[in-house]
Amino acid sequence: MSGGTKCITIRMKNRLGGLLHRPGGIYKEQAVAVALEQVESLRDEYVRAIPSQIEALDAILAGAGSDRISAGRIQELLDCAERLLVLSGTFGYLLLDAVVKSFCDLGVRMIEKGITSVEPLKVHLRAMWLVCPETSTVDDAEAKNVLKELSKIHAHFNAA
Repeated sequence: MSGGTKCITIRMKNRLGGLLHRPGGIYKEQAVAVALEQVESLRDEYVRAIPSQIEALDAILAGAGSDRISAGRIQELLDCAERLLVLSGTFGYLLLDAVVKSFCDLGVRMIEKGITSVEPLKVHLRAMWLVCPETSTVDDAEAKNVLKELSKIHAHFNAA
């Protein structure tokens, strides 16, 4: 501390502190490595679930029926997209993650601004299919272009 002020640390006994100082257990690095291995062991199963999550979004959007969508239906899409966002982020599919985040941002702004057009949501869903890890053949240049075009949609609907 500056200015000659002393800092006094008072250690209080509690259960967590006691457990931390007990012998045994594993090192933090080992625990993290084991956790990463366990997450990685789930990769195949959960990556196969990504297309079904996009299909669920398609089904909700198809249920809207017309060229207009209600705020309630958009919220339903956002709730479903959250699962897809968790999967893409957990397993490091950065492009899909960016597209889903763009979709969610757009949905939130549409609700806030009362925008009811279904088209921008459809375009985002098509982009999700383009970058889906199970089927994607998009290279880095095309990926940047996809994200750039999605940002134009946000700008057009003043949802940026």
